[in-house]
Amino acid sequence: MKEADLQRRIQAEIKRIGGKVIKIHGNAYSVAGTPDLIGSLDSRPFAIEVKLPGEKPTTKQTYELAQWAAQGWATGIAHSIDEALRLVGASGGVCGG
Repeated sequence: MKEADLQRRIQAEIKRIGGKVIKIHGNAYSVAGTPDLIGSLDSRPFAIEVKLPGEKPTTKQTYELAQWAAQGWATGIAHSIDEALRLVGASGGVCGG
């Protein structure tokens, strides 16, 4: 599976349980290290950096997540759908996450 596939699966699951989530696409006008997914679930904002199992965020990505967390957002690295759901505070999980 590619990282983009995992991102899409996480987005679909968050939307399925009633959340709002968008993929942030990096470009010349965006801030380097901006988390892959931002959104809200049950009025709680979140920012998620998606990585394949075994991969780690860059120093800049970790810094940017900390900046969002300092504003009260739920933040973290997700290597699976279940990890993403735990980060956003969703109860339960999905099979095959």
